Amino acid sequence: MRADEVTGMQVNGAAPQGTSAGLAVEAETLGKFKKRVDDLLARLKQSNADAGTLGHRRIAPAAFGQGFAEAQGLATAYEKVLSQLEAFSKAFGDQIETLSIGSQVAEHGYEAIDADVKHHLAAIQRRTQELYRAPGPGQRPTGPAGPAGPAGSAGSAGGGSGEGRSAGADGI
Repeated sequence: MRADEVTGMQVNGAAPQGTSAGLAVEAETLGKFKKRVDDLLARLKQSNADAGTLGHRRIAPAAFGQGFAEAQGLATAYEKVLSQLEAFSKAFGDQIETLSIGSQVAEHGYEAIDADVKHHLAAIQRRTQELYRAPGPGQRPTGPAGPAGPAGSAGSAGGGSGEGRSAGADGI
């Protein structure tokens, strides 16, 4: 593994060069795949599931009622779920965009992509790592909402950002 000179991002092995990197995929196939991924990303950004669109779906806490604890609890739960949906939508869009960039890398090689694209890929990697929290002993993996198991499990970090560690041994 080595660090990319432009972004400092960890990349595996020697930089593959074009289709000679041992990939048995034709450029036309990769181009079609990239177009499909880009179309999917565009559809996500135009839909109600886009993180920006979700952010506009706020409901005033008073709309749930006033004067009783359940109304405030419902308003709090709604805001928490909405925040989690926004984070999920952003992460999902990032992963779709990473597929698009990955098809470029597979076709042309990592060294052939623009420095701006490399920086963007590194930014996506950092955002993804912020969402990841390594599970503790005997704990299932977690996301931004906390452990997948029962609330209050040992080692629960609660909301917020992750530890910034890689999900895998390859540094990505």
